[in-house]
This record gives sequence, structure tokens and C-alpha cells, in this order.
Amino acid sequence: MEQLVNNIVQLTGDYHCDYDNGFVMSSEHVINWVNQFGEDDRLFILTELLHILNQGIYISKEKAKSILLEFINKVYSFFNYNTIETFLRETHFIAVQGAEKSQTVLLSILNEVLKENTGLSTAICGTKGIKNYIYIDDIIGSGGKFNYELQNYIAENNLLQPLKNKEIRILSYFFCIHTWGASNARYILKHKFNEENYFLDLKAFPIASYYTIENNIKDFNPRLNLMYPEKSKNDYDVYIAGLEHATRQADKAYRKTTQPTKETFFPSKENRKRIEQIFLDKGIEILNKIQDVESKQKHRPLGLTYPSYKTFGTGTLFFTWRNISNTCPIVFWWDNPAHDWKGLFPLHNRGN
Repeated sequence: MEQLVNNIVQLTGDYHCDYDNGFVMSSEHVINWVNQFGEDDRLFILTELLHILNQGIYISKEKAKSILLEFINKVYSFFNYNTIETFLRETHFIAVQGAEKSQTVLLSILNEVLKENTGLSTAICGTKGIKNYIYIDDIIGSGGKFNYELQNYIAENNLLQPLKNKEIRILSYFFCIHTWGASNARYILKHKFNEENYFLDLKAFPIASYYTIENNIKDFNPRLNLMYPEKSKNDYDVYIAGLEHATRQADKAYRKTTQPTKETFFPSKENRKRIEQIFLDKGIEILNKIQDVESKQKHRPLGLTYPSYKTFGTGTLFFTWRNISNTCPIVFWWDNPAHDWKGLFPLHNRGN
């Protein structure tokens, strides 16, 4: 177990390295976290966690820099520019989030990367007019935040008609997207602007990512590289039935036992089923300790989702050095002394 723990710390060691909050990822912290689970499950949990971490689902700060540099090197040629400089001079990076939010941090790192590798900076952006709008963020989970920010930006800046006329273009780029969330985003934007074609056109309105979570069970053969339980316990039906204010997507609460067709994310189908049950059971146990009914209905054992969804949560398995999404299973981030639980990845500047 000691080697497993050390390997996990090695992969996640820079978590919250930017913050002066006293947290340091350590072997002791990992052990304390896993010891909150049943004794017979601890070695299994650590083994599975290391297995999925080795698939690149944790983005360190150094890795983030290389991802952003790679993005710039690809996007300027994607837009048919001969040089990065000419691309930047006709590009605006959308910045609509607060000082400590992910978009702001990523744009700052992007500026550093540009200076270090090209001698340029984002200060030259838009100096020859704006043809390209770029929205950058860490993750699309349910798609709610992306929808809200982008639709407001388009409306407030009167960009819809120029977009439809192909006078300008928007490209959105994320470290991670969920296929279901990205699809939802397109349809919500379509209905918001009463626009039949533009937002559903993958070429006209591209949404790109470094990593993709295939979580739409209605797609053809999705990989399901996340937590998505099958219908295996009566307790799960009881939990779903108790979500009285949720009325939508009940048909997507469970994956079929035959999904995914071939297991490529976990070591085996049996391992997937076991780890999903462990995290789901513990998540339900934690949520059952919440006294406030409204708060209990809001949260889900496998991470936040739309309150109207009658599901167990988004189930995200993707982490960055800055923070983890609260669409991840709550065993990773929940921290409430009254509930006797501390997450492996504590949240910064975000309440439970």
C-alpha cells in the first residue's frame, strides 16, 4: 500500500500549489482519506485510483502549460494563419470570470507561455480588429456555466448576426469536456437564440478539448470513462425515488450492464462495478447526514448536476492542480466536520 500511496502523491503532488492555504498533498493525507472507507476496500480503492490517474486525468500546472502551448500552435493553423502573431492580432480571448476563477488563471498562464516560447503576449490581441473569439476554461461538466457565460457574452456584445454571417467566429477550448454536457450546451444555445443551425454546426461553432469524457449513454458505444453506475441495488432506486423535485433524465440514471461494450478505463468490468458501488454508497451515506432538505436535494453522491436531473450526479473523473470540479463524486471533495468526512482534493474558494 505504501508504494501505491507514494505513486498517487507523485502524480498529484502540486495540488493547490498556487494557494497559501496550508494544504500539501502527502502520503499521510492520502492514507487518512482512504481510511474513511471500509478496511476491505482500501487497497482496492488506491489501486483503482492509481490506475485511472495513470491515464492522464490529473493535470499538473506544468502539464497545463504544455496543453495551452499546444493549443495555440494548433489553433492558428486551424484558422488558416501563417504565424501566431497574425492570429493573435485578430483574436480576442473572452474573459468573463473573477480573479481566482479558472478562466482567468488559464489566460494568465497562456500569456506566460506565449512570452516564454514566442516572445509575444496577449497584449497584442485584437490590435488589427477581431475576427476570432476564443473561450477557454478547464471543464464542461453539465454545461451550465459555459451556457450562461457565453450566451450573455454573445447577447451583450451583439455577436449573433456577425457569427451567422461568418464575419467572426467563436472557438471554445477546454481541458476536459463531457460529451453529454457539450451536446446540451449546443442545444440550449440554439433555443436561447432561436437559431436552428449555427450552434449545432460542429465546424461553425467548434468546441474542442484536451480530454473527452464520453458520458452520453445514448451515443454509439461510449467509453464511459467516468463514474456511471448500473442498476444493481434496491437502495439506489430508493435514492432516485427520493429526488422529489427532479423530474428529467430519469432514463439516464443508470448505464446498462452491457455498457461500455469494451472496458478500457477501469482494469475490468468487475472493477468498474465495485468502485462505482463503493463511491456511490459512501456518497449517499454522506448526503443522508445533511439536515437541510433543499441542500440534500441539490447535491448528488456522484457530483453536482442540473437539479432537475433524476440521476446520481455527473460522475466526473478529471482533476487539475487548481481545484477539482464539484461534478466529481463527493468522496473526492466533500469536507464537513459534521458529516465526518474529508475529501482527497479539498476545494479552494468554493463552499460545499
